[in-house]
Amino acid sequence: MNVERYCVSEKYTIKEVLEQFESYNNRVAIVTSSSNIVIGVVSQGDILRALSAGIGLYTPVNQVIRSSFLHLYKRDLAKAYPIFKKTLISLLPVINEDNELIDFITIGDIYEYLENGGK
Repeated sequence: MNVERYCVSEKYTIKEVLEQFESYNNRVAIVTSSSNIVIGVVSQGDILRALSAGIGLYTPVNQVIRSSFLHLYKRDLAKAYPIFKKTLISLLPVINEDNELIDFITIGDIYEYLENGGK
């Protein structure tokens, strides 16, 4: 699981999140607490809306996250595919009952799933 690519700490600033997006060519990140609890997700669009509303680059990302987010409780690409198709997301957290991040599914995983005939 490539946590450093797709996850950011709730203590990151908006600037740090944007730098991570640039480094990994991402548009969305899972925001976690220090104890690996998923507290939300943040996208480039969320950040652009916050910046245009006057939020500064050094504002903690936890002030602009979406705390209501799509997720699964187990890695199941058959269940994930319709979610990706309907909502056009590119990253889906997989969490346990305590909201701890256990995995995630990327759009790349979905493409691979489809290329393998849904297996």
